[in-house]
Amino acid sequence: MLRSRVYIFCLLTSFFAISQDFEQNLPDSLTIAKIEKQLEKADVFYKTNLDSALFYIDNAFNNLKPYYAPEIKAKTLLYKSKYLLYKKEYGSIIGLLQPNLENAKRISLETLGRTYKDIGHAYKQEWIPDSALVYYIKALKTFEQSQNRRDISLTYLSLGLVYAKIGNKELSSDFYDKSMEFSENSEVIKMHKERITNQEIRPVSYQGTIDLSLDIAKIAEDRNDQRLLAVTYSDVKKDYFRLKNYDKALEYAEKELAIREDTKFNSTIPNTKFFIGNIKLLKKDYNEAIKDFNEALPNATDSLKLDIYDGLKKAYLGLGKTTYALQSMEHYNIVKDSINNKNTRASIAKITSQYQDEQQKQKIKILNFQNEAKAEKISKQRLTLLSTIAVGLLLFLLGYFGYKNFKSKQDLSYTQLNFKLLQTQLNPHFMFNALNEIKNNLKTQKSSQTSEHLTAYSKLMRLILESSNEDFVSIENDVSLITKFLQLQQLVHDNGFSYQVKVDGSIDTHYMQIPTMLTQPFVENAVLHGVKEAKDGHIDVFYSLKDGHIEVDISDNGKGFIANTKHSGKELHKSLGTKISTQRLKNYDKLFNYKIVVTTLSNKNSGTTIHIKMPVKLKQL
Repeated sequence: MLRSRVYIFCLLTSFFAISQDFEQNLPDSLTIAKIEKQLEKADVFYKTNLDSALFYIDNAFNNLKPYYAPEIKAKTLLYKSKYLLYKKEYGSIIGLLQPNLENAKRISLETLGRTYKDIGHAYKQEWIPDSALVYYIKALKTFEQSQNRRDISLTYLSLGLVYAKIGNKELSSDFYDKSMEFSENSEVIKMHKERITNQEIRPVSYQGTIDLSLDIAKIAEDRNDQRLLAVTYSDVKKDYFRLKNYDKALEYAEKELAIREDTKFNSTIPNTKFFIGNIKLLKKDYNEAIKDFNEALPNATDSLKLDIYDGLKKAYLGLGKTTYALQSMEHYNIVKDSINNKNTRASIAKITSQYQDEQQKQKIKILNFQNEAKAEKISKQRLTLLSTIAVGLLLFLLGYFGYKNFKSKQDLSYTQLNFKLLQTQLNPHFMFNALNEIKNNLKTQKSSQTSEHLTAYSKLMRLILESSNEDFVSIENDVSLITKFLQLQQLVHDNGFSYQVKVDGSIDTHYMQIPTMLTQPFVENAVLHGVKEAKDGHIDVFYSLKDGHIEVDISDNGKGFIANTKHSGKELHKSLGTKISTQRLKNYDKLFNYKIVVTTLSNKNSGTTIHIKMPVKLKQL
């Protein structure tokens, strides 16, 4: 009890110290004004010189480093995200904006909503539609709270585009209608909707995409937004290329190149020149193709150089110049070997660095030990031989127990790492199953039922995300999560089963805790392997308190598997979630001395009961 009070006192002391540090590190009004000015300059340069825009963004972020300012830091990250969107480095956006998600409660709703929206854009461009939809819906809910009509309109438009690409014409049309409802200027959206909803075979055609891009190009020309115009021309050229209309693809590629050169966006110029050369190669204009390939070479990345040398080889072969074709292949192999060598050197450098760091630490430890030994020797030189032997023995024991302590910390660190890994495995497994069930039903459900699906999923995801970093959650939260999960499964399976979640009155659901996401995989198994195909299926989940232990019984009236036989939890339904749960039981015992016992009783044709027994754990105040 005394140790607990001391621990709480230390925590409170640390909290107040950190709070004082934050107050002391708040930026003053002059610093904020300077940073906002730099971001304004970056906004201007987005249209003319993207590299200059990045320069001002980085300056703003460097000026913010010493300060505690979550809102303006979050806005600065959004400016960097916009830069990455222009550069089409979509994979970098998700990691960049993670601090905004971690500070979700400390930043404004508008900033949080735009964070969700940019992450959704990144997933859409990488074409991970499930994740894109999740973040777009989060953005929509956030913008609705802040009543930001413009961003609500744009988010609805993004949802419509995703569903259009998936092939769900009905949902895409609904989202376009919503976008127009909130948009002040909805002409482009309206035209796009009409094109998509009038398609008989494909919800979206390349020509329809080209027409929309050309509409956007007109807007960019009116605004003199050269950056947007270049990006739009780039999209148009690719669509014409897919249609094998090489003349039009070449026309818009050359327009894009002219803008890239005017705005000095040097990093993408080699890609555009390679694209032009590739078109000329396909048109068998070999000499012009060679000229464009050679112009693209000097500033090209190594990976692009491989494509360029491959194109040069094909062009020279087309002209019958086999000697030059062989030279191009030699250059190709040189670059490829160079890339492989760089990767090998990077790996070796990393390993060497780790080895040297470890070696340096060992040297420091040895030096410290030697210094202590010398000091001990000087201070104890007049002692007898027995004292010397005793000191030597003591040093040996210290070294031995120090080594044992070091090994124990290593083992514990590994176990903690493995435990966190298992937690991150569990949540994506469940989210994928739930979202996949919703996707499979979107095409056959009416819009009101689809909305109900999405609402239930959104609430469930919020509960999971709020508890994903916690080792234990209150029974109150676990009951809410299981209820939402069963509600969602019941909707997905057309109310093909019923359920009941009960809590014994002797349980304090707010203060008593159980491991995070412990019960969910077993409830999921009861649905998927118990009542999914059963007639009048029913699931009971009951939380009780017996003899100082919390017990959870999960019962279904499914077909069972072996009559009157008991099994361990890991032998029931070999799903990924249950396997992970089995390993988690061992880790909770190892990390927290928290022993969980899972037993299974299953009778053929009469159902299955999972019994989970665990110690009582109270929430730390």
